[in-house]
Amino acid sequence: MRFFNTASGIKEEFSKDSKKLGLYICGPTVYSETHLGHAKSYVSFDILKRWLTYKGYHVTHIQNFTDVSDETAEGALREGVDEFTFTQKYEKEFLDNMALLSNTYASKYTRASEFVGKIAEETKKLLESGEAYQTDQGVFVRINQDDHGKLLRVNLEESLAEGTSDVDSGPKESPHDTLLWGPPLEGGNSWEVDGLPPGRPGWHLECTIMSSSELDLPIDIHWGGIDLIYPHHETEMILAEKIGLGHYCDFWMHNGLMEDAEGKLSKSRSERVSLSQIFEECPPASLRFYLLTHHYRAFTPYTPDSLLRACQEAEKLGINAVDCMVVDPTDPRDDDELAPLVSRFETALADDLDTPAAMNVLRDLDVIAGNRIKQNGNLAPISGMYSIFECVLGLFS
Repeated sequence: MRFFNTASGIKEEFSKDSKKLGLYICGPTVYSETHLGHAKSYVSFDILKRWLTYKGYHVTHIQNFTDVSDETAEGALREGVDEFTFTQKYEKEFLDNMALLSNTYASKYTRASEFVGKIAEETKKLLESGEAYQTDQGVFVRINQDDHGKLLRVNLEESLAEGTSDVDSGPKESPHDTLLWGPPLEGGNSWEVDGLPPGRPGWHLECTIMSSSELDLPIDIHWGGIDLIYPHHETEMILAEKIGLGHYCDFWMHNGLMEDAEGKLSKSRSERVSLSQIFEECPPASLRFYLLTHHYRAFTPYTPDSLLRACQEAEKLGINAVDCMVVDPTDPRDDDELAPLVSRFETALADDLDTPAAMNVLRDLDVIAGNRIKQNGNLAPISGMYSIFECVLGLFS
């Protein structure tokens, strides 16, 4: 099977000697409702996990929650509750929505707040080695411009709208430096650690520490939205090298974003569409269906009309599926009419999780299923084929 590796910019053969895999996906910052962009990312990742499991791999899936951030502190202050109580509300809301979308649960969920001790320890080591420095706005790690580019695959200076020398670095020595340990924030939790000023951890080091604490390195596959490539994932890699973790990750995979007619549904323009809004008009299973009709790396267009059309098609395709799946399944590979569908389906998923091609197989299956129902034909292998869709794509569950 071949997946697109962001680090190389091409589809690469994915094969491992061991059947045990470690997968890490960056989780949400839990300060607001789960939105359509979350659905895109986590449904896409769920297909990867289901496909690898179907192929016989034993997957350890780690996902974090960023429960220490500027946004979580601001939200807790706004609502007049402590930060942990505030983030727990949105963590639960996220998990409930992922369950509605039929996403499988992670092997373990981690929280940034649970790793503050390790983050502080590595921060102190970087200070002692001279890699980091302290200001009145926190502890920053020195990052050279040339350190970036492993995932972007471009010269960073040439791609910037402004040259590095023209950017106001504020308290930092360089605009490329990143925060390891920040000052206390009103509304947020703060920690007192020997050797550091009272404060709270920075974002990028949180993920480096959480992933490397829970998975053997190198991570087999690290996933996230394409908007996390820079600076987050680039900085994760750099920090892994600086704290001596060595080769951090073998495969980097990134999904495209949801977009409206004018581009990405933007947080800054308050255009993020919450899943609670979507589910008022469209069942979660239909939203999953809609997302799978677009490739995970594609930017997925969103309009209410396009989602409605997907709801209608998903409902139509579900009719024959329900009628067939009440029958005990047999292996569709043993059925001359269905064996080619199994082959097409597996070929599609093996080619960088080509779910649009897999959905075309589903449409062809629907025609065959309809004919056999009318003719009182053998539905057991049809049921088996639908079970494959349930197992790998999370449909009809």
